[in-house]
Amino acid sequence: MANETELEKIDRAAEYFERYFEFEDAVTVSKENKEYLKTYIHDNDYVVKNFNIKNKIVKAVGISAAIGVAAFLLLWLLLGTKLIIVGIIAGALIFIGVGVFGIALNKYRLTAAEQKQVEVNEGINEQIIMLDDRIKQVERQRDDYYKALEKRVPFMSLDYMKNVQQIKQFLVDGKADTCEEAVDMFEESMLLQQMMDIMTKSETIEPVKDDKERFGDPLKIIKENKKKRKKEKKAKKDKK
Repeated sequence: MANETELEKIDRAAEYFERYFEFEDAVTVSKENKEYLKTYIHDNDYVVKNFNIKNKIVKAVGISAAIGVAAFLLLWLLLGTKLIIVGIIAGALIFIGVGVFGIALNKYRLTAAEQKQVEVNEGINEQIIMLDDRIKQVERQRDDYYKALEKRVPFMSLDYMKNVQQIKQFLVDGKADTCEEAVDMFEESMLLQQMMDIMTKSETIEPVKDDKERFGDPLKIIKENKKKRKKEKKAKKDKK
């Protein structure tokens, strides 16, 4: 097994890499948060569409009509047919009054909803600006830390940060005596794996040709069988 100093060196490198990944995660989370905040930003058309003022006005008119009719019927029952004109006028006035009030109320609510969305948009944009500043700051810290890592961990490429435990295993298993040797062995194992992958892909392509030679081309067999059936049909007709 490698001496303690080499294992300490690789463990220290792993700790450095963990810190770098924390910067990466912070940037990723901030960017995801930014995209999430954007879902709360809407234009005025979106507010109007969701508020659906036309539907609300129709409902308000319907309610006012129902109240007007109810008032007319009540007055008709109380005053009788002689003063029916009074009931009609009262019902009409109530219908108009309630209807106008309902329309005005819904327009007021729409205006309030539009104003609220403007305030939400402004608040969200402020948060996004703060997040952008935060992202730039963390990205600078991450990039500066990355440059420092190149000096702190000179024995391996930083492209292998996510593979540090695999590299360490060569030391633990006693296959390598130094971190440099462990990195070399890891690179050799990667190269070997790539070569095996290429060979595996080649092997999956070749059997197709071999199978055609062993079992024949199924499309060719179909064509031959089709020709054979035509000849047999022709021969039967000739006999008749």
